Amino acid sequence: MATPKLTLADFDTDDYKLIAIHSSRKEDYKVVYFINATLDLYFEKEKNDIALTTEEGIANFSHFEYEDNDHHILWKIVSNKAFIKPDTDIDSPLFSDKKHAITKQGYLVPELKNVDYLIKIEEIDEYFNIGTVIEKLNSIKIFSTAYEIRQDQIKNRKNLIF
Repeated sequence: MATPKLTLADFDTDDYKLIAIHSSRKEDYKVVYFINATLDLYFEKEKNDIALTTEEGIANFSHFEYEDNDHHILWKIVSNKAFIKPDTDIDSPLFSDKKHAITKQGYLVPELKNVDYLIKIEEIDEYFNIGTVIEKLNSIKIFSTAYEIRQDQIKNRKNLIF
């Protein structure tokens, strides 16, 4: 009997919506607080960050989740920006007895470098109105703008499987 094999395409579904948020606030907990208050949701920080390994090192992106059992919708907020921590420290000639890590900005979705946060809304039905959600998000003063992103604009959709 043959062993079934799963590919990344098996997990890549189109049953979610994606919202980009540009914000002047870099503290993720403050951003989520305003989203919770405005949308009347209850996001909670997940214990483990989303780790993305690159050639330069590892970037950890904070994320929050809320499962709306009344409407059967799964909401997720993820930071699109994080510092990449190198796997090894580099010796500094100035301080030869100490090691310093050189950090670089990393992106969960590299083609959206200007986006600070992403909201992924899963398991939606035909009655879900994303326009209303975006309108409410744009009323939050710490957000420059919020808008929907079409999935065909994203090359690295595998990074959104979490």
